[in-house]
Amino acid sequence: MPLDLRAILTTVAALLSGILAALALTNPVLRDWAIVASPSEVDRWISSGPTAVGLGAVIAVLACALSQRRGSRRAAWIAIAAGVAVIAIVRAVVPEVASLDLLIALIIVKSVAAGTILGCVVAVSWDRTATKNATLLGVLATFLAIRTFAGGTARMTTSSVGEPSWWLIGATAAAAIACAVTAQAGFRIRKPDSGEIRIALVVITALAIGHRVLGAVIDRQQYASEATAWIVMVLAAGAALALTWIAAYRLGDASGAGGKFLWAATALAAASAPLFVDIAKGSGHWGDLKSPWVLVLFAALPVAVGLRLHKQVPNFVPIAVLVAVPLSELLPFDSAHGVWSIALKIAALGLAAGLLFGSLAPGSLVDATLGIAIPFAAMTFSSIAILTDQLSFPPMMTSIYIQGQLDIDAVSPHGDGGLFGRGIGITVDYVTAQTVGTAILFALIIGFCGAAILRRSHPPVEVSEPTETA
Repeated sequence: MPLDLRAILTTVAALLSGILAALALTNPVLRDWAIVASPSEVDRWISSGPTAVGLGAVIAVLACALSQRRGSRRAAWIAIAAGVAVIAIVRAVVPEVASLDLLIALIIVKSVAAGTILGCVVAVSWDRTATKNATLLGVLATFLAIRTFAGGTARMTTSSVGEPSWWLIGATAAAAIACAVTAQAGFRIRKPDSGEIRIALVVITALAIGHRVLGAVIDRQQYASEATAWIVMVLAAGAALALTWIAAYRLGDASGAGGKFLWAATALAAASAPLFVDIAKGSGHWGDLKSPWVLVLFAALPVAVGLRLHKQVPNFVPIAVLVAVPLSELLPFDSAHGVWSIALKIAALGLAAGLLFGSLAPGSLVDATLGIAIPFAAMTFSSIAILTDQLSFPPMMTSIYIQGQLDIDAVSPHGDGGLFGRGIGITVDYVTAQTVGTAILFALIIGFCGAAILRRSHPPVEVSEPTETA
């Protein structure tokens, strides 16, 4: 059987585009920053990241919808190349930026470009299994692993995980341009069904705004009483799930609809949130793993396996895996927070994500884009994870403080037996009411999402087209 070079090129381009879009949409909030500015300016800068990510999610669905309306694969690949060019310009300009206002503008521009890339790559890749899986692999593996590259202190950059590398930008641009040149005029993007674009745009806008508002409310509880903080977090989690339920009902959860895919994306966002907090606290200290690139393999390989085996594994298995990840926080401190345990959690999330996203992938292109964007935009859960960590550990218990006070080398010869691979044996009363409450809260959130995935399906809500009257 001869090789189809055009298909191989499209698959590689879909993978690279998914990686770049996910990297550009990732901007986790850090607790420390090396920026000299007034408190109000720093607050605007910190809040601009989540806002830009939410905007990028909306732009992704809009870009996918416009690609479907136009129908041209060549035009979609040209739009991807243009988005990559914008990210390249931002990458080149950032080192010269000296103003927070300009930096905030660049953050927004980069997120819009990333959303454009994500929406267009879903539009051109979703109708073939190989390219669809390549897109999912690139997005999911990057979502799970990229935070391991974040520094401990935020600086003048558009993301705390750093700017995309030039080789990734160049390779993605070259692949997109090659796909645009070789695109077949007769092989077009399928037209959307009646009303699905309108529903998807309303849903992603409501979810992006809802998660942004709920996340901001939770963030303001840092100095509130513990009881108040927990009440706000529980209510916010309930509100996020209620909003997701309404959105999933509008999308429908029958075969090929996007409702259950949305629930899977929400479950992944909730399950990964506590782990990302652990990764942020141990950033730069990877013990025996030596490099965060090893964790990229721990993310990518399980995602690929899950996408390959999703037809053989029932959905309750990945749901159980997702529930187990936050519950693992109840293990002894070293067992739950060593580098190998973090690597295993990333692998578990990758396998579960590959199984669920592969099994529940909707036929609708805009619904697929919506679901893929949700893990980045679901800031309610990341805010809950950050606040519960602050309630569980006082500021002086951060890894940087412990290393400084105990005069611990950055690389310990004792292997993984301790805090983030530094061989530190610390007696910590870790299993407290706060940690138990956190684990139970996230397990309940994921369990609710899982129950929605496993329940009997219903068709999407029909939206009638307006009729002209004489």
